[in-house]
Amino acid sequence: MKLVAGLVTGAGGFLGLEHCKSVLDLSHVLIMVDKNNSGLHSNFKLLKSIYKKQTIIKIKCDITKEKNIKNLYEKLKLYFVRIIINNAAIDSVPTSRKSKNLKNFPQWNKELLVGLKAPCMLIEQFKKPMIKNKNGCIVNIASDLSVIAPNQEIYKNVYNNYTKPVTYSIVKHGLIGLTKYYASLLAKHGITCNAISPTGVKKNHKKKFISNIIKLIPMNRMASTSDIKYAIDFLINQNQKFITGQNIIIDGGRTII
Repeated sequence: MKLVAGLVTGAGGFLGLEHCKSVLDLSHVLIMVDKNNSGLHSNFKLLKSIYKKQTIIKIKCDITKEKNIKNLYEKLKLYFVRIIINNAAIDSVPTSRKSKNLKNFPQWNKELLVGLKAPCMLIEQFKKPMIKNKNGCIVNIASDLSVIAPNQEIYKNVYNNYTKPVTYSIVKHGLIGLTKYYASLLAKHGITCNAISPTGVKKNHKKKFISNIIKLIPMNRMASTSDIKYAIDFLINQNQKFITGQNIIIDGGRTII
């Protein structure tokens, strides 16, 4: 009998770490996938120090290439990958330079590859054993910008002339379409596919930026990592079998007003 596993892309990142914890808290084998070897190794070491008795596998992989995903699938044939958390993404980092993303078509291609095509290719490859076992859980990590437009005012007087690029909104809106598509397609096989859409998660942001954004949030704070983890814990729980195709917005009420 194969060991049950959960696969997290972008596992070397800030939120990727929390998604990995959710998989391990279910006592599943964790498969960490990321192109960023440094972040991947750092998160791997931290998780090994906490979950000492559990199996954690880290794989450096560029998931934008179909052949790499096929190789990844072959490497993991010893496991039943019940969970896929599509977390990998390219987020624009605020700088003092004005965004030129509207004209930067190579960057468009890269963001669409990582944020939309790669999750689609992963689902297509790993859905086969899920269908066979009539069991599977897919979670796509979107953003509150999957349902609203970016408020460019929150960057004013913080990151000079920065504009949140259009590609970010396109990718996150697209992820919701992808979620609904696969939820509908795979429902008859007992496979769920949902998305979460968090607002900004507090990290090492500038105080002025935090002040700007919390004015838009009725709960008067940014999201915490635990807010995100609780939602993932719920969606990937083996007892959660009937909620599918949904976009769970974790925003303290930002998108309701």
